[in-house]
Amino acid sequence: MSKKNCELIRDLLPLYVDGVCSELSKQTVSEHLAACKECAAELEKMNRKFSVEADKDISVIRKIKKRMRLAKVTGIATAVILAAAGLFAGFMWAVTDCTMDYEKYHLAENVYVEEDSDGRLWFCMKQNAASLSAVAWPTVSDTDGNHMGVSGQNFDKEKKSGYGITLKMFRISKLVPWDVDGKELRFEVRSDLDYVFYYDDVTDTEYVLWGEKPSA
Repeated sequence: MSKKNCELIRDLLPLYVDGVCSELSKQTVSEHLAACKECAAELEKMNRKFSVEADKDISVIRKIKKRMRLAKVTGIATAVILAAAGLFAGFMWAVTDCTMDYEKYHLAENVYVEEDSDGRLWFCMKQNAASLSAVAWPTVSDTDGNHMGVSGQNFDKEKKSGYGITLKMFRISKLVPWDVDGKELRFEVRSDLDYVFYYDDVTDTEYVLWGEKPSA
C-alpha cells in the first residue's frame, strides 16, 4: 500500500467518521481500511477519541444541570427563609406591647379605684382598658417623683409613696377592633401607700385615682 494512498485516506477519515463523505469516497476508504492495518488503527483511534469526548460532553452537561437544579433549590430555600423571617418580624411587631394612651382610650372614664368595706383597694377597668390585649404593669413612686424600674437608681425605696399601674397593649390591638362592650375587670392593689395612680410611662405622667399625692 503506497504511502500516498494512506495520506489520502487519512485525509478522508474525519469525513468518513462523521458520515458526510460521498458514497464513492466511502467505498474507497472502506476498501483501503480492509487492506491497510495502519489506517484501520488510525480509524480506531479516532473512534475512541470521539467516544471519550462525547462522554466528556455528557458529563459537563450533567454537571451544568446539577448546578442549575442546586441554584433553583437554593433560590426557593432563600425565598422561603426570607418569607418566614418576614412573617416572624411581623408577628413580633404585632405582639410587642406599647403603653395604652390615656387620652385616646378614654382611660379617665374607664379606669378607677374602689375601696371596699374592709379597706382593700381594687383597680377597676372597663371597655378598652379591660380588653384581652391589655396587660397591667405595676410601679411604685417615691416622694421625689421617681418610679421603680423607670427612673433607675434615682428611686428611693425608703420614700415609697404611691402605687401605679400602666396598661400595656399589643400593637396589633391598634389595628384589630376588640369587642369589649360591657366588659369589666378588677384586681386588688396595695393600700399601704399614700395614693394609687395610672402611670403613662411614655410621657412620665401620673393620673391620681385614689388618695392624695404628697406635695414635693
